[in-house]
Amino acid sequence: MGNGAPHDVWFERRFRSRTARQSLYCFPFAGGTANFYAGWHDDLDSTVEVVPIQLPARGPRMTEPPVDDLATAADRIAEAIGSESTSPLLFGHSMGAILAFEVARRLDDTDRPVGFLFVSARPSPRLVRPRNRVSHLPRAKFLRMLRDYGAAGEEILENDELVDLLLPMIRADFSLIERYRYSSGVPLSCPILAWCGDKDPEVTPEEMTGWGQETIAGFEQFVLPGDHFFPRDNLDEIIAAIGHRAKRVANMGEGT
Repeated sequence: MGNGAPHDVWFERRFRSRTARQSLYCFPFAGGTANFYAGWHDDLDSTVEVVPIQLPARGPRMTEPPVDDLATAADRIAEAIGSESTSPLLFGHSMGAILAFEVARRLDDTDRPVGFLFVSARPSPRLVRPRNRVSHLPRAKFLRMLRDYGAAGEEILENDELVDLLLPMIRADFSLIERYRYSSGVPLSCPILAWCGDKDPEVTPEEMTGWGQETIAGFEQFVLPGDHFFPRDNLDEIIAAIGHRAKRVANMGEGT
């Protein structure tokens, strides 16, 4: 899992900025890569840099085995973020929301706590998802499930060689989140903002409200048009919301 690897391996560094005072660490969905967040930096203030999280078994870490324990991954990522000089903000989509939440928990008692947690397309961590195990499905059924989720384009799913390459990693991600179970703990000291899509078959607005139990600093929830991958069609609104709240956190830190 790359446990002994240097901190740098967890971060996609293409969008790092010397003027940044805050870093928005973006966590991928099951089977996702850092590229999902490639365009996010264009519309954020220059004081906020986008740092997608690079998980093993994909991209430049393709030769590493996939993550097999979410808690250990959260430990390593929190340690890496804690060593940075900027103030952290976290965003996670679907599986990434749970990983971001667990990282935020670990950073809460350090000298670099999270300023804001943004989550999307994942019910409260107290609810088990997916409802039924899918990681073990036969190949054809598993690919049909990915199509239903909208997790991969047809240009990928119809390329047998590429599917053969990616399938072990994607199955491992689904297995990882299937095995996750919430453990009680102290609510986060940072605010949480949650989004879901109005046509997402896996996540209802009612199931998102439980995120409010995980913070003592304020909770907001918004429903946007779209399915499980609604951020693709609502990116301007999401980026604007993140930028506004990042500025608010920065101003509070400066005592203004």
